[in-house]
Amino acid sequence: MRLERTESRALAAIRFLDAETQRPLSEPITIAGQGLRFARNVRGLHVVTDAPGFSDYAASFELPDPLPAAAAFTLVASDPTRRYLARSFTLELPRDATAPPTGQPLPPDSVFRPVDVTLYPSPLMRPSARSAVVRLRVVDAHDKPLPGALVSLALADPEITRWGLSNERGDALILVPGIPIADWSNPEAPIHFTFSLAAAWAASTQPPDPDALSLDFHPLSSTLDVAAGEEVTTTIKLDWVEL
Repeated sequence: MRLERTESRALAAIRFLDAETQRPLSEPITIAGQGLRFARNVRGLHVVTDAPGFSDYAASFELPDPLPAAAAFTLVASDPTRRYLARSFTLELPRDATAPPTGQPLPPDSVFRPVDVTLYPSPLMRPSARSAVVRLRVVDAHDKPLPGALVSLALADPEITRWGLSNERGDALILVPGIPIADWSNPEAPIHFTFSLAAAWAASTQPPDPDALSLDFHPLSSTLDVAAGEEVTTTIKLDWVEL
């Protein structure tokens, strides 16, 4: 048997994170869009092995001169188990392939640094212990269910921020860890904490991109009182949106 040596470079690695815990996901996620090829490695990272316009670049470890022209690819991540909602995200290539000096941190766009993509829970998701469960019905100015809306819950002290997406029926689930539990030694210690609300929405023919939507958050006048381990259900209206 004759062995052949092949050399190729990874163009990028994508790491999916859970919106509640901010921890990497261990389960496989489906990625689609614009002709990119992926391979999942033993660390659970989805490695980009080829992309349109980058085949020659990926085929060798030698850096070409000049580098391929910069390109942005819109991709869609979806969960086969449907515990996470599908979302879009943008991947920019090429990533920086130069090694930093010894002792220096990797640059943000380094090919050796995974691209973190947060996935947001569907209503099917089970919360972690002590996380608050916030179920929102998101509607437009005419009370029609609003899919693809990004909602933010934020608390100033202690500092907690969590986002959620609404599904095709306008239902959003936000799981909020880190809320202080009752301090029975101090009867004046608060149990409920008041979170501010903000939301964003944009018309699209594909799943929403939360990172893009977050650039246009609209503060809402309503607030939400939440306690650790508690479940809260309410409706919020995005009165600037009309379907």
